[in-house]
Amino acid sequence: MLNPIRHALPQRGHVARYLALLMFVVIVFTSLYPFTGWSYSGRPLLEFLFYPLPYYFRLFDNLVNLLVYVPYGFALALSLRPRWLGWSCALLFAALTSFMVEFTQEFLPERIASNLDMLYNLAGAFIGATLAVSPLFRRVWHHIWRWRQRYFVANEPTDYALALMAIWFITQLNPSVPLFGVVVMPLGLPQPFISPIDNPALFLLLLEAGGAMLHLIATLLFVTGFLSNRRYIARSVATVVLLAGFLKMLAAGMLLKPFAFFEWINSNVLAGLGAGFLLVWLLTRFGRAVQLVAALLALLATQVISALWPLSANERDMLALFRWSYGHLANMNALIDFLSHLWPLAAALCLIGALWNVRRMPSMQAKSK
Repeated sequence: MLNPIRHALPQRGHVARYLALLMFVVIVFTSLYPFTGWSYSGRPLLEFLFYPLPYYFRLFDNLVNLLVYVPYGFALALSLRPRWLGWSCALLFAALTSFMVEFTQEFLPERIASNLDMLYNLAGAFIGATLAVSPLFRRVWHHIWRWRQRYFVANEPTDYALALMAIWFITQLNPSVPLFGVVVMPLGLPQPFISPIDNPALFLLLLEAGGAMLHLIATLLFVTGFLSNRRYIARSVATVVLLAGFLKMLAAGMLLKPFAFFEWINSNVLAGLGAGFLLVWLLTRFGRAVQLVAALLALLATQVISALWPLSANERDMLALFRWSYGHLANMNALIDFLSHLWPLAAALCLIGALWNVRRMPSMQAKSK
């Protein structure tokens, strides 16, 4: 009889498909944001395909169009077998995605449909797909897959969890949001609000510190709840925290003005993170089911804190922190904000699926005996 644990091993292409779906969402969102002002200019719809080259050349735009399609082509090529089919379908799907985006941009006055963009998109997809089927990167992918099998439990919710962690790391690329922060203390003049306690400053402190604490607990237990062995907990926690901190510092160095370099950390957040680390250490003493339930409850509690936060940030004041001169900053922040709102819901569903598997696994093991 089949061992239910071994039988539950997901197929190799699942993670790649989730990554491809994630990249598709990123491409469509950043290409069509802000999704307003739809209109038709009356010009021939496919005219952009025959523009003389180069048309609307901007080095930064072209590099973005190239680079964003490299992981997309890579993931698409790994999603199908045999290799030649995956490579061919990667180019086909990338071409269809690029055409769909450029065609739709004809109806957005703030966007410019361009055949040059499509060529850069296809070049990026070609590079990514070719890397995916090359012997060198096949060996690298094999090591990544072995790493996944070694460190994480063998079921499909784990693949969703890994894809969701990739999304979570993307949400950390906004350096104006505190590390593990749920709320943002706005700049500018004080805003009037009604405090449920006599000390309004303490109320804000508790929300900001509590949000960071709960976000830390939810994120770290989200990871540890899918580990295959308890001995991997310490290194996993350290990896998530250090990588998140590195991404914040990298984004701050690239995007923020020097005076705002440490905008992503403050004393309230540090207090919340200190308490969060202590609670994570205590909760990881328990089994996987307890960690998953605690992660789910902490995740839901962060949404309550977000709803209770009485202050709102002024977009103009927040943009004053940034030094990036390109017009893509608003698009990037909108994408990160969109993913930040999407992640808790998707993570909660993933945790519920993992808890269902934990409940079902003993019965499957009993039937196999």
